[in-house]
Amino acid sequence: MSHTLDHIRQELKTLRPAERFDLWRDLGREFDPPSDSDGDEGAVESAWDAEIDARVREIERGEVELVSADEAIQRVRAKLATRRAPRKSAK
Repeated sequence: MSHTLDHIRQELKTLRPAERFDLWRDLGREFDPPSDSDGDEGAVESAWDAEIDARVREIERGEVELVSADEAIQRVRAKLATRRAPRKSAK
């Protein structure tokens, strides 16, 4: 551990609970993702809505095969097992 970090940890122990909370809150703000000031969140939400609508239409038209969660997990495990199996070298 660096000397600076060790010093900070020792200093934290001297703070009153309210001061610790203020520091915790300020640090949380420091590491929070930037706020949605330019509308990106709305664009992402709209894109997800469009994707969901498209998938629902595919289901309603019978264009996709619906499977249970158990079946989906079984299929994924089978594919992973195939990928993980040792490959035989060509002779």
